[in-house]
Parts: sequence; structure tokens; C-alpha cells
Amino acid sequence: MKTKTRFLALLTLVLLFQFFTNCSKTEYVSGNSLDRLNWSERNYQVLNQMILDNGLGGKYYQKGEIPYIVLDWDQTCAHFDVEEAVMRYQLFNLRFKCSVAQFKSLLKDTINGITQLSDEYKGIRLADINADLMNDYQFILDNYNGFNGKMTLEEMKATPRFNDFVTRMLFLADGYMGTTGIGMSYVYEWELFLFAGFTVEEVRAMAKEAISYELANQIGRHTLESPAGLTTLAGRVTCSFNSGLRVFPEMQNLITTCRDYGIEVYIVSASYKPVVEVFGGIGTFGYNLPADHVIGMELSIGADGKIIPEYKAGWVKTVRAGKVEAINQVIKSQPGKNHDPLFAGGDSDGDIEMLTQFPGMKLALIWNRVKGGEIGALCKQAVAEMESQSPRFILQGRNENTGIAMPSSESILLGKTQPELLRK
Repeated sequence: MKTKTRFLALLTLVLLFQFFTNCSKTEYVSGNSLDRLNWSERNYQVLNQMILDNGLGGKYYQKGEIPYIVLDWDQTCAHFDVEEAVMRYQLFNLRFKCSVAQFKSLLKDTINGITQLSDEYKGIRLADINADLMNDYQFILDNYNGFNGKMTLEEMKATPRFNDFVTRMLFLADGYMGTTGIGMSYVYEWELFLFAGFTVEEVRAMAKEAISYELANQIGRHTLESPAGLTTLAGRVTCSFNSGLRVFPEMQNLITTCRDYGIEVYIVSASYKPVVEVFGGIGTFGYNLPADHVIGMELSIGADGKIIPEYKAGWVKTVRAGKVEAINQVIKSQPGKNHDPLFAGGDSDGDIEMLTQFPGMKLALIWNRVKGGEIGALCKQAVAEMESQSPRFILQGRNENTGIAMPSSESILLGKTQPELLRK
């Protein structure tokens, strides 16, 4: 009798253990995975379901096949562009190590057969603005105490040549972007060449300074005009830029939650890999991604450990279709990941291929910048799919004046007050 009683007690314990285990499993895969935060209600539901269905314990999870997602960085994981922020920080603080010869090599009078900027940028000849910039850079080298001169940074900032240099460099970057035949692929690489002479660790340190500065900086739109009174070949120019980086808690939580559910997260960015590693890295600004999960642009390193103004030989430029190529090379070659990404996130034409060219991708998030072009067409598709049970694209809004997500698909653009859904 005692033996039978002990057996029944043991059986009861086993059944209770199985019951609570099953309850725990059911709760794990049926509750809300993400924090609510400022996701639109629709996006919150869709993203939750994606994670619960495809993560550990989900109905589509397959042992031995590791699910993963791919995310653009600038304007997707964070508000505004970190590479542009670091470039401005470099310019305004004269953080350069380029020799005169290296700097001159960055200013090409002919690019892909193009010799002048578009009409929107006054049709300025590249040779003319390059000559003006060389005069400015030589003045800085001769006079700034960070190089060969005696003037402090504050004294330099009061000189016309300093202001001409900063304005023309930013104008030229915008001009490259806005000129057919040059465009984004060239500009994204050119901006990185300004790191020539630094070690990678020095770039990381400068990036951390720049990011910290911009996270505390006020969000706004600023316009610079080159000073009057200087004799120049290209004439006076103006440029505008946005200030104030911000983190998106929604993306930080999405990254954390996916990883908690066994879904790996990769950043695929057109910015310099070490810069994104700093912003997205463990124990820095709240994203906590390991460096080996960041894919981005890379540069050549000399025998002395310093950056050479050349793109890394044999490595793809992670711009547009290059993002797809990088995913195929880096991620899909790994054991258990020889399959398409589950999900992608982006915001611009530079992400189109990553958002659309993986047949096995189940969902893509677009941060709404109320843009036209190819990304505008995907935004329209996302709006058309708002009632779908299984949308291919979802559209998330934000207020660009605050850098905070809005619980809707509409966005308020910088300098405006009314939300907009699609570009008119």
C-alpha cells in the first residue's frame, strides 16, 4: 500500500510539472513580446505576431534553422544620420589627419565623366570648388595649432577661411548626392575617406564624442552661407543640415526582444562599420549589439595601422543592392542561416533591394519620411495593406521635430506641425 501511495504521489508530481511547463510554454508564445511604447497599434500587433510565430517556441520555429532580421541603421534604428553627424563634428572641430596630398586626392575634377554639379547646385565646376577648398585647407594647416600654426580652435572659427571650408565641404557632399552620375554610392564612400590618417580606434573615439554631442544637441535645421569678401572661383554657396541625433526606444526594444526569442539581429548600413559599432554597441547607447552583427562600409588600413583613403579591397559597398550582396556573403554563409531574412527595416531608396529582393522575407518595416521615389511606392503599398491579415510592408510614423515615434503611420516632418501619411 505504501508503495502504491508513493507511486501515485510521484505520478501526481510529474503531471503537475508537465501541466505547469505546458502552461509556461503557452504563455510564452501567446503573450505580447514587445513593449508597447509608441508603435502604431497595427504595427505593434503585427510585429508581436511575427516574433511569437517565428521565435523560440513559435509555430514556424525550426530547430537547426536560425531566424534572423536585418536592419538599416541611419533613420531606421536611430533618428537622423550618424555618418553625417560624425562628418560635421570632424569639420567643425578640425579633426583631420589628411596630408595636403591626401586631401587633394579626395577632390576630383572629374567623377564618372561628370565635371560639374547639377543646376540645383549652380552648375559649379568641380575644378573650381576643389581649388577653393584646397586654399581653405592650406590656410587651416598653416594656422591652426592642431597642425602647424598657433591659432586655437575658437580663433580659427572666427576666420572667414574656416567658415568657407565647412560650408563648401557640406555643400559639396550635398552636390555630389544631387548630381546624376555621381550620387549616393560615391558620396557615402567619399565621406569616409576623410578619416584618412586615423587609426580605427581613433575613429571610434571620435564617433563616440560626436554621437554623445548630437544626442544632447537640439534637433533643428540649420543653414550656412560661405562668407563674403573671399576671392573664390566657385562663388558663394549655401548648405543646410539637420542637428540632433536621437535613439528610438522602439528599435532598441525590438532588437532586444528578437534576441530574447532566439531571432538574431544584424545591422546592414551604408555608414562606416566602426561608427555604427559604436552607436549600436554593447554598453554604450542602449542597443547592445555585438560588433560581429554590424555590417557596413569598410576602408583599407596601411601597414602602420592608419586608414588609407581607399575602399577595402574585395569588400562590397553596402549601398542599395550591395546590402543584399553583403547579407548573402556574411550571414547566409553561416551554419543554420542559409535562408532569407525573416524581416527587414529601412527608410529610404537606399534600402529598397534589402526590403524587396528576398523571396522568403515575411515582413518589412518602413519608417515614414513621407518620401517619393521607390520608397514612396513601398509606402503606398504598406498603406494599401493596412487591413491585411499578413501584410508584406508596414509603415511607422514619427515626429522629426522631437525624434520620437508616433503611435500611427503618419509622420510630422521637421519644421512642420501637421502629420502626413503619403507624399502628395
